[in-house]
Amino acid sequence: MFIKTLYLKDFRLYKDASFHFSEKINAIKGPNAQGKTSLIEAIYFLMTGRSFRTSQSMDLIRHGASFFHIEAKFVKHGIEQTISVTYNGKERKVFYNRAPCASSLNLLGLLQGVVIHPDDAAIVKGAPQMRRSLLDIQIAQTDPLYVRHLTRYDRAMRQRNFLLKAKSGAGIDVFEHQMAASAVYIVNRRSLAAMELNCLAAPLYENICGANEVLALRYKAHGTGDHIPNEPDALQHLFIDQYKRHRAKEMALGATLSGPHKDDLVIAIAGKEAKGFASEGQQRSAVVAMRLAAFEQLEILTENAPLMLVDDLGMSLDSSRREHLLDHLSKLNGQVFITTTDTLKILPGEHLVTII
Repeated sequence: MFIKTLYLKDFRLYKDASFHFSEKINAIKGPNAQGKTSLIEAIYFLMTGRSFRTSQSMDLIRHGASFFHIEAKFVKHGIEQTISVTYNGKERKVFYNRAPCASSLNLLGLLQGVVIHPDDAAIVKGAPQMRRSLLDIQIAQTDPLYVRHLTRYDRAMRQRNFLLKAKSGAGIDVFEHQMAASAVYIVNRRSLAAMELNCLAAPLYENICGANEVLALRYKAHGTGDHIPNEPDALQHLFIDQYKRHRAKEMALGATLSGPHKDDLVIAIAGKEAKGFASEGQQRSAVVAMRLAAFEQLEILTENAPLMLVDDLGMSLDSSRREHLLDHLSKLNGQVFITTTDTLKILPGEHLVTII
């Protein structure tokens, strides 16, 4: 799979711009604040329906414009295809091969890929939501049923929270059963994804650091103890029991306090939780290893090379770790996009995309 062309209309700094790419390595070079990151941000938006820089889609509309439009032509399984998104500040219009899609959720799985960017260290030291999001986006790219369960769980939880705030138990059982059924699927898929990423990320971390330190990932399901029940029915009953037992306390707070929306991905280095003990270099290396592992996992699951997006290569790692990363990127099967201010050739065979 690879992107042939990308068109941007009133997206970030771009008034009207088109780009052509190589099937392998694309080095996006130019001065700071000229739109290098915006280019791969647009690709990521087409992959996931969101930005990795902001949670507000309004921020993506060029100053003074009323909408943005992004469109990519790509080849997948030997077939040329088109995907586009238009956003006017109120609604999104998503098209796949010129046919309208119901929502931006339909983007997931069309262009699969991974992004590495300078703010990634926050995944290690930030809130659990960031680590859950990493797992959610990874799984959602290959499992449409997971997306449906996430959506159903969130919708049912919102209804339950509404009843909790209203101090009403009328009909709350219905939403708790919906939450529990979807929670089983969410927790099991996240747990499996974490185990797979752990196996792939550990050797990658050692290679990047050049040190004998072990990276370990473990999914921590809130309210299930140290072990997640193997039987789906047992896990579902566990959640239902928790919702019932916690109702009185949660009514006082007006919020649901247990379930997959409270889970975490524990990241440990040399046996210690990285959030509290790892250096900045270790944190960045851990996330890079996790991102590279996510790439490998997608490649295994889809039997197709995904996209690799690397933003601001010079800022992410020190020189030694940077060289290890570059060496790994040069060997990837998929299409690679790298933004950098370095005007020198950074990888053999790279296709230069100059941003002036």
